[in-house]
Amino acid sequence: MKFRNLLLGICVVFCLVACENEDIDDLFQITEADLIAEDSDLFSLLDRVTTDDPSATEVTCINFIYSFTVVIYNENIELESSVIVNNDREFSDVLGTVTDGQYINVSFPISSTLDDGTSLVINDKDELRAAIDACIEEEQEIIIGSSTATAMECVWKVQIPDDVVFSTYTDAVFKLKGAGVVEFYYRGDLYNGTWIFYFIEDELHININLDTDEMVGEDWNFDWKVNAIHSMLIDIEIDDETRFLLERVCEPETYCTTLVFEECEQEDTPEIASFILEDYIDCIIVIAALQPEVNGMGELPEPIIWSVTFYTTQEDADLSINPVPSDIAILTDVQEVFVRIENPETLEFTTTIITLQSMECEE
Repeated sequence: MKFRNLLLGICVVFCLVACENEDIDDLFQITEADLIAEDSDLFSLLDRVTTDDPSATEVTCINFIYSFTVVIYNENIELESSVIVNNDREFSDVLGTVTDGQYINVSFPISSTLDDGTSLVINDKDELRAAIDACIEEEQEIIIGSSTATAMECVWKVQIPDDVVFSTYTDAVFKLKGAGVVEFYYRGDLYNGTWIFYFIEDELHININLDTDEMVGEDWNFDWKVNAIHSMLIDIEIDDETRFLLERVCEPETYCTTLVFEECEQEDTPEIASFILEDYIDCIIVIAALQPEVNGMGELPEPIIWSVTFYTTQEDADLSINPVPSDIAILTDVQEVFVRIENPETLEFTTTIITLQSMECEE
């Protein structure tokens, strides 16, 4: 990767995945200050970047890497439409459709430490406009590999570094839905959002934005520095304090998303599938078991060998009576099963519900 001297080089890199265009509803937590108006100077600069205007040489240090999703808002800051763009011409055409009073979205802040030690913080669209204006013509060879262009059946499972004792997000899952749109599965809940890759000089970042005002959003909605990226692992960090490893996993049996378990319907009994409850115990523990607490010394207790039992009613689960055998097949089209997850040493327990659901599979 070669970089010439420049005042500022920003390259916005979006996930390189092929997918069908799909509507996006309320993915961003935004205010008007976060948006770029159609009649603003910055909008004009973005338009110039994606056209053959000779004056675009003033801002060629911005190089969009396709495909990605453009989201357009109306004058009331309400989502109006979204479209996936695959090249400069398509992006230019979309920009050309944005009318008076409309906006497109950019997430702030963007921050980094440049090669010369200067701190860079871009807080709003006006500062971004100033940064773009400061750019000089340069050549950038940007190669980030095919890490985010993986098959759609693969996911990125959250892991922690060896020197981290515990994180509640261990084994949570990011699943790509296309053009920077992701689903985040944590403790059985689904959070929609986006992740966007971009360079600041030669430093790669990932901007994660989950559509939630819960603690999950507070913990993940940041501009993360990417320490390393390759086909099987993405190492991300923020403020030299919080660090995660995102592990690429392609085998569905090695990760868990929800407590809905699907099996293929049987050939001789359409819409009916066979379920063995003990097959789901590992996922149930990952998603629903009580989480350990770090003691005053920063240590975790010994791992718990959970007792997991199944019941047909909530009352039976609470009283631990009339359990359902976990090693015998259940034949059903759809059924809810109540689960008791108990610490056999302390008898502390929690309960949850799993759903068994048959599905039609291709032969």
